[in-house]
Amino acid sequence: MKDALFMVEILAGFIVVFSILWSGICFLIAWVSGWRHLASLYQTTPLKEGFYTGIYGRIGLANYNGVLRLGFSEKGMYLHVMPLFKLGHDALLIPWSELKNVQQSNSIFGNYVKCKVDGVTISLPYKHFGTLQSYLSAYT
Repeated sequence: MKDALFMVEILAGFIVVFSILWSGICFLIAWVSGWRHLASLYQTTPLKEGFYTGIYGRIGLANYNGVLRLGFSEKGMYLHVMPLFKLGHDALLIPWSELKNVQQSNSIFGNYVKCKVDGVTISLPYKHFGTLQSYLSAYT
């Protein structure tokens, strides 16, 4: 009986410690990447549909490999992350007028489209460059 209770306590302790560490890591990544800064300016409600999922990208200093969600509308570019990584990462709606220095970037890992938003560099897969350019030319 004591062994079973001890195992339950160990499991409960692990869940608590893991949850605290996960939360801290998610908030730290959001802060280091510049996402928190962008959220202070461009926070919105997450899209329920009409977005690309599993997007690889880079926001500031942080890589978001396969966890980004990306959407485009006449209002701007939507960015948010999968629910498991949401802590500290509010959904963003960045107006088209705020996207600066939009350009193609090449690296050994592939081609990307880069832009700056209020001092934070955002890199997205090049396959979205055409869509991004279309919206930029139509709404700026």
